[in-house]
Amino acid sequence: MDFIARCTKVFAILFLFFANFLSAQAQVDSIYRLPAGTKIMLSMDSEISSKVASLNDTFTSTVSKPISVDNIVVLPFGTVIEGRVTKVSSAAIGGKNGRLELSFDVIRFPNNRNRNINGALVEQLKPGSATGVKMFSIFGGTAAGALIGAAAKTPSGALIGAGIGAGAGTAVAFLKKGKDVLIRTEQEFEIQLKREVMLPATGY
Repeated sequence: MDFIARCTKVFAILFLFFANFLSAQAQVDSIYRLPAGTKIMLSMDSEISSKVASLNDTFTSTVSKPISVDNIVVLPFGTVIEGRVTKVSSAAIGGKNGRLELSFDVIRFPNNRNRNINGALVEQLKPGSATGVKMFSIFGGTAAGALIGAAAKTPSGALIGAGIGAGAGTAVAFLKKGKDVLIRTEQEFEIQLKREVMLPATGY
């Protein structure tokens, strides 16, 4: 009896091991995985800008370059990926540029087979530099002031005029507004997955 009981126990253990093995194999065959670090090219559906966006605003973008695993397309062209605004500030006077940070949270598949992801922009959004405008305003004001001072025909006229001009130029430069950050409609950009994601099986 003890021998039979031991054999039965061993058989049960082997059966469970075999069942788990088959289950794992079935999962590997039916579920495609995108590893952390995978880059996905997207196209923005509607323009988003630091000028009008608010914290936690959501937006959608679409896959513009399909992703394949083992020569099978698992992330087709046009697949929708939803994102969210995580940080935002608009441009301000004083040459302060806008700021816009985004996260990418959900891949939408047909039949509500959505997948949560953790995606981030490969290249952070940056506004155009306004430094050249500032320096032109300052030095342009200096030169103009010097000419006005020289026209006054006094020994220190040019020096005083330059100082006045520089001050005026600096004031103009710092009254200028910075530039906002944006992604235009249909503009392409790239995101990168921060963690692995399992996708639906072929034929979704």
